[in-house]
Amino acid sequence: MNTKKDYYDIYLNKIVNFYKKLNEKEKSELWNLLSDYEKYKISLKIQKKVGYGADKFTLNEYAINPVDLSKYKNLKEWDKEQYIYQKKHGQTHLDKKYKIYMFGDWCRLIENKKLIYGSLFSLSSYIFDNVCEELNRFEEGLYPHKTKFSFVKNKNDKYSTMKTKTKAYGKEKELKQFSSFKMKFEYEILAPKIKKYILKNIENRTYRIVDKKETFDNFHLFLFSDKSALKNCRFDSFLSDFNKLKRDDRELKVIEKKFIKYAKNYLMKNFEY
Repeated sequence: MNTKKDYYDIYLNKIVNFYKKLNEKEKSELWNLLSDYEKYKISLKIQKKVGYGADKFTLNEYAINPVDLSKYKNLKEWDKEQYIYQKKHGQTHLDKKYKIYMFGDWCRLIENKKLIYGSLFSLSSYIFDNVCEELNRFEEGLYPHKTKFSFVKNKNDKYSTMKTKTKAYGKEKELKQFSSFKMKFEYEILAPKIKKYILKNIENRTYRIVDKKETFDNFHLFLFSDKSALKNCRFDSFLSDFNKLKRDDRELKVIEKKFIKYAKNYLMKNFEY
């Protein structure tokens, strides 16, 4: 069975007569010389060959050793397997029992003859990330600061270490304490609260977020509310099943505002310098 890389090699060999003579580094350099649209056209052709089901779906995490998506009855079976794997290997912040994991696996598929780049994500994780982004802006407002990044090469190591230096105009100590308090709140209180709310109030729904205006290389987030939504979606009929459950993503702004307000109030009320 050819891997995705095999198909890239086969296709590029057809259009570049000296391709076979190149080593792996030279092949990579050649690929980088192509325009984004040229890369897209090649990837679209290859997706038609490697994709599974009606939408030519693939999970890009498994590009080297492709997973057989046909062995899963639905996305819930696959997601639970990921949860068990992560729990076995010591992943933190997991539920004691499986509820929904769905934590950002990259995917590709074809829709209306167009290659779609995307990620599978739980709704609760999406809301949490957006609220945290707003809290970062809130922190910037309370304690204006600038952070500089630099790389320092270790004496006995060929690798460099990234170091940061933050200036908060005399409020460095307060900023550090607030940031620590905020982060603890986000992971120990906010994340579980958002997840509990989603699982209780939003059942069997999907949402789709596109990151920019329509182009040939948009990035799509495919969001799932709970196990029911995952159970009702299959890899061999992904878009058809997903769209049956899809709701207007404007509903999510209401939820975000609710938790942004709650989080800001909590931080202002409970943070003590």
